[in-house]
Amino acid sequence: MTQFSNAGWSPDMHAAMWMARAEARLLHEEMFGEDMTITSGMRRQSPGGSSLHPKGRAMDIRSRFMNHEQQRKFARRLQAILGEDFDVIVEGPAATNPRYRNRVPHIHVEYDPKGRHAQRLADQED
Repeated sequence: MTQFSNAGWSPDMHAAMWMARAEARLLHEEMFGEDMTITSGMRRQSPGGSSLHPKGRAMDIRSRFMNHEQQRKFARRLQAILGEDFDVIVEGPAATNPRYRNRVPHIHVEYDPKGRHAQRLADQED
């Protein structure tokens, strides 16, 4: 079962995020043998931020118990499962991108269509 903190899941999350949550949960259980915790789902935009959390198209998965290699491996595997319409980003000290290294450790997952269906999906949603 997926666990949630107070800033967790909303019924208004984008349908693609429901699928991503299910896939992430299966992978998390496979890799770590325990439930995953979503620490943030739909929430307000941070000042100066560009997150898709306010649109219900992003979630954060707790990773503080994972070592750096486990965080990266989980993110790589989840990215391969979800495909090109999603971004899976390691944030915190394990991040490969320096931009994300000073953040609280977590795995950020967002639905950001760029693939062959991107324009059709964008036209339907906006």
